[in-house]
Amino acid sequence: MKLFTERTVVKRELSDVRCNACGTEVSKDAAGYMHDYVSLHKDWGYHSPFDGESHAIDVCVDCYRSWIGRFVIPPDEHVCA
Repeated sequence: MKLFTERTVVKRELSDVRCNACGTEVSKDAAGYMHDYVSLHKDWGYHSPFDGESHAIDVCVDCYRSWIGRFVIPPDEHVCA
């Protein structure tokens, strides 16, 4: 004999992304997929100004473009195949 129990499962799903720099919501296309954005995560080590902290940020394309425009050495660019 098979016995069954019912379980309620809570699942975390990404509902929206907001840019840490400007606060705007990253838009979605007609199918519900989010447009591109940059997501960074950094665990800071000893002797840094953020010793032992963990930071996560999301940056929209417009803010990313503005940010890298101020870099002395620009990021390497490669065409994705």
